[in-house]
Formats: sequence, C-alpha cells, structure tokens
Amino acid sequence: MDQFTLPLALFNFLPVLLTAVALGFLARLLGRLRHDLMAWAILGAALVVAGGLSKAIWKLLATLTGQDVVWLSNALFLLIGPGFFLLAVITWGVFRRVEVGPRKIVLLGWGLAGIMLACTVAAVRTWGLEITRGWFLPFMLLTSLGNLGLMALLIRLGWRARQWGVIGLLLVNVLVVFALQPIAMAGADTLAMQWLEQVITALGALCLAVALWLLVRAAR
Repeated sequence: MDQFTLPLALFNFLPVLLTAVALGFLARLLGRLRHDLMAWAILGAALVVAGGLSKAIWKLLATLTGQDVVWLSNALFLLIGPGFFLLAVITWGVFRRVEVGPRKIVLLGWGLAGIMLACTVAAVRTWGLEITRGWFLPFMLLTSLGNLGLMALLIRLGWRARQWGVIGLLLVNVLVVFALQPIAMAGADTLAMQWLEQVITALGALCLAVALWLLVRAAR
C-alpha cells in the first residue's frame, strides 16, 4: 500500500463524517413527514455511513500495518449501494405522501426488490460466470441509481420550496457522482488519484450536508 500516506488515510474520515451529518439531516426531514418510515431512513443512512467508514478504516490499516483487509475495502459499494437505494425509495414515498399500511409495505418491497436484484446479478457474475470482482458493477450501478434518484427528488423539493441555493449545492453533488464513476472504474492507483478522489468526495458530501441543513431549516 505504498500509494497511501497517513494524512490521506486520516482525510478519508472527513467525507464519512460529512455524509453522516448530511444523512442525519435527511432522516430528520423524512421523520417529520412520515414518522413510520424514519427507522428505515435511519437504516439506509447507517448503511451508507458504514460503507464509507469501512473503506476509511481499510485505508488507515493499510497505511499503518501494510495489511490489505480486502473485505473492508469491498464493503464500500456493498453497503452504500443498498443504503442509497433504500433512502431514494423512502424519500420518493415520503414526498408522494404514501399512506400508512399496505402501501408502506409495497414501498419498502420495491426498495428491497431492487437490492435483491443487484445481489442476484452480483452472485451470477461472481460465482456463475466467475468474473473477477463481478459484484462490483451491479453494486456500483445500484449506488449511482440510488444516489442520483435521491438527488433528483431533493432537487425537486428545493424547486418547490424555491431554495435556489439548495438546488445549486445538490447539482454540485450530482457532478461529483459522475466524476467519481470513472475513477472508481479505473481504480485510483496513484497517490495523486487517491487525493483527487477524496477531495472530490469531501466536496460532494459538504454540499449535500449544507443543502439538507437548508431544507430542514426551511421546513420548520
């Protein structure tokens, strides 16, 4: 792990912290409108934060000990994909004002169905077709779909509330998602690319946190 340095490894925790703050605001916003879905929103947020934390811990361990704990690195997309997708479905349900009861079950069913589909495709690619890292593409697509879907819903909310600053911040976050995809696909193998990836990630997380704080404040 020669491409890692201690400052870089420690910096990795900043985007995780900012994301935790951002999704905390989101869970609070969703809980105000649909208390029955708040626990599921917290679960989705926890999965995203756990995924980011696992990658940050992996990088710190690799820097300090030289050990490559592969499962910690792989857990990033395996956790944030389901987390973002679940949050997107719940957010859609909240702003569609889905009724409590059977419709809540249907709503969560759609979320879990999407996650199970990604798991099935990943299993077929990994064990059936024996593709190296065959799980990566399905979960990266699940992550992108969930993240972009969530951003679209929040941008729509910002538009309705005439929160133009919120829209601008969320659009920056969307640009970050697209910027990170080619880096993730190619693999950030140099120190410069590692720093670029983390700075971009931190920028997106900061914009998301500020945008959601503004939405929570506007909803008071």
